[in-house]
Amino acid sequence: MFHPASLLLAWLAFAFALQWLSVIWLAAVAAACIALAIVLASDRTRALLRRTRWLLLSLLMLYLFFTPGEYLPGMAGTLGLTHEGLRRGAEQIGRLLTLLASLALLHRQLGTTGLLAGLHWLLTPFAWREKTVVRLMLVLDTVERQRAMPWREWLMPSDIGASGLPSTLTLTMPRFRAIDCALMLFVAGCLSLLMRYA
Repeated sequence: MFHPASLLLAWLAFAFALQWLSVIWLAAVAAACIALAIVLASDRTRALLRRTRWLLLSLLMLYLFFTPGEYLPGMAGTLGLTHEGLRRGAEQIGRLLTLLASLALLHRQLGTTGLLAGLHWLLTPFAWREKTVVRLMLVLDTVERQRAMPWREWLMPSDIGASGLPSTLTLTMPRFRAIDCALMLFVAGCLSLLMRYA
């Protein structure tokens, strides 16, 4: 079992690497991630897609209508759609869908507490890590319960007790082992190769 921080770093490296993939590789990786997420984490994947649907639609519209290039034939070209906008829009939506699907898989593997434990470990050098992780725990707890909450309560931790959130939150921190170091070396090697030959 890997440490949450190592898996979180691997996911961040994966997100970075997506920007360097060619269209063919991106399509293959996106298809694999989305298929796995639908099979292994269908509820989380559907929730993420539902919450980001307007962002996805907005990005697609921006790329389709505001990217200069050669107009598409027929009515689409008359409306202002270009080949370049269609291609770049599809690439960016593919990257975002891949990130969402991989995040759903990561959440399935680690759970909310695992993600927070990984973030807590990664923020070790910073004095404000405790406040950041606690506030994030409270936000995620509220989102998981799908409880309506006024925006002022999100910003004022003094109102936590009256808002119905738990008064005690526990975060378990596993040990960082040799297998985690091996994973980090493997991820760093993959990124180096990708940067060199991309």
